[in-house]
Amino acid sequence: MKFDYIQVLVSCESTEQAKTMVDSLLNDQIIACAQILPKIESFYRWRGQIESSEECLLLLKTAASQFAAIEQRITSLHSYQTPEIIAVPIVAGTTEYLQWIDEQIKPQN
Repeated sequence: MKFDYIQVLVSCESTEQAKTMVDSLLNDQIIACAQILPKIESFYRWRGQIESSEECLLLLKTAASQFAAIEQRITSLHSYQTPEIIAVPIVAGTTEYLQWIDEQIKPQN
C-alpha cells in the first residue's frame, strides 16, 4: 500500500526554534500545515546516560514526496546533533483535507 501523505514529528529545544523551522517550511511550500505542541518532557538515553529535557513537538502535514526536502531543511536549521525527524503515514483523511494539502505544497522535481 502506498501512502501519499505523511505527518512528520520533530522535537525542538524551544518554541522559537520550532517557529523558525515552520516559517521556512511554509514559505517554501514544503508543508501544508504545522502545529507546535509546547512543553513536552522527553526522556532518552544519550551518550550512555539517561537524560530528560523540556522540548516542544512539531507536527508537520505534507506529501510523502516532500520528506527529503523536510529532512534537509530541518537538519540545516536544528540545533541538535541528531534531531528527531520521524514520518508516519496518514492512512486516511477527508478528501477535502488531502486535496488542500496538495494545493499548499510545491511538487518536488
